[in-house]
Amino acid sequence: MYDFEAEYRRIFETPLEEIKEDIFFRADNFQNEKWYGDLQMYRAIGVCKPDRESVSDLQKALKVMGYPTQAKERDGQLYLVPQRETQKQPPARKNEDRER
Repeated sequence: MYDFEAEYRRIFETPLEEIKEDIFFRADNFQNEKWYGDLQMYRAIGVCKPDRESVSDLQKALKVMGYPTQAKERDGQLYLVPQRETQKQPPARKNEDRER
């Protein structure tokens, strides 16, 4: 039988880099956490400004739900924003190809 409580605790004990998306986790699963409002804000507009002590847990919760984030500081305020993957640049074309 599936033990939701054990899985819930495991998420917060796992390093952020090792957390994988779980399609069965919903935002409602975190409704008793103090940062639940920040989670809802992030899901609504793609950015939030959580308390510094909540950032790690909030990032883990968002990542397990499929929202990888990164913490950015601006004007002394900490924000969670979407994690952007760097795109690989296509190889440069030779001049011969452009002259055709």
